Amino acid sequence: RTADCRLAMLAHNAAFDVVDLDPYGSPAPFLDSAVQAVSDNGLLCVTATDMAVLCGNNAEVCWSKYGSYPIHRRSICHEMAIRILLHSIASHAARYKRVIEPLLCVSMDFYLRCFIRVRTSAADVKLNANSLS
Repeated sequence: RTADCRLAMLAHNAAFDVVDLDPYGSPAPFLDSAVQAVSDNGLLCVTATDMAVLCGNNAEVCWSKYGSYPIHRRSICHEMAIRILLHSIASHAARYKRVIEPLLCVSMDFYLRCFIRVRTSAADVKLNANSLS
């Protein structure tokens, strides 16, 4: 069923003002098509319910899904999970000369919810490394 969602988003490139990803588990398989489907200055809403992976319980899975190795520290777990998710979204967006602007990110209980503005700017993509830690 994931292929249906991804194909629908790819078939409508930059057509949606709002794209809301709320899968059960990781949003990673949908990020590439989602950043392409949202219009310029559109809103991308992403939910991730795989906090165990993002918080460092399985670093190898985090690397394969998000391209980051988490630090396994309970005190910074939720902030780190948000940063890993935002880095992954920014990486996907940069492939298409798009940049992200996080508007609101919330970590509650067992999930993350991020609201992100996506816009097209080849010049700003070059500055991405300055905003990632």
